[in-house]
Amino acid sequence: MTIDKIGNINNIIEPKKSNPVTNANKTKKKDSIQISSEGKMAAQVSKLTQAVRETSDIRVERVQQIKEQIANGSYNFNDPQILEQVADRIANFLLRK
Repeated sequence: MTIDKIGNINNIIEPKKSNPVTNANKTKKKDSIQISSEGKMAAQVSKLTQAVRETSDIRVERVQQIKEQIANGSYNFNDPQILEQVADRIANFLLRK
C-alpha cells in the first residue's frame, strides 16, 4: 500500500541566517541629566524646611532668663506685646476645640 504525498512536505524552508551587526555602525551615546532652576530651588527649600523642623521651638536661654526675672520680681507682666501674644495663644487653643 502506498500513500500519496499530501501537500508539499518535502520542501521545508530553512531559516535564513542574519548578518551580525558591526559596532562600527553604532554610535555610543552618553546619558545626561539637567536639573531645572525650579528643581534646584525646590531641593533647597526642602533642605531648609527639614532644618527648621529639626530645630527646637523653645529657646532654652530665653526661657531661663524669663524664669530668673519672674523669680526676682523684675519681669514686666504689663508689656502689651506679651499680653497680646498670650491672648492670641489662648484664643487659638480655645478655637481648636
